Amino acid sequence: MKSLFGWVGWVSSPGAETARTAGLWSGLAVGVALFFWWAILRVRLEVGPDGIVAVNPWGAHRLGLDEVVSVRLGAWGAEFHHGDGFRATAYALSGLAAGAFRDRRFAELQGVLASWPV
Repeated sequence: MKSLFGWVGWVSSPGAETARTAGLWSGLAVGVALFFWWAILRVRLEVGPDGIVAVNPWGAHRLGLDEVVSVRLGAWGAEFHHGDGFRATAYALSGLAAGAFRDRRFAELQGVLASWPV
């Protein structure tokens, strides 16, 4: 919003200082938008015959179906527990996707994992 007001101010009285301020706020707005795309919209969970791939903002976890002992819905998403105590979290099913959508997707995930022979 501040960026928009900055550019409107520049149009009404063009000058280097108003253009610099508007450009700064525009750059900040673009930076914040890119961060949210990278952190929130980029997460995904893929379950296939090769295993489970959980892509999170900070990296990807690749798990074989035989490695997963249990899966439960945690505070930050679906938690895949291994036999050795290791735990991987899929942020794709985090609290940001709350409500019926999250519950339905988690039920689908449990159904798929239960239907595959290990």
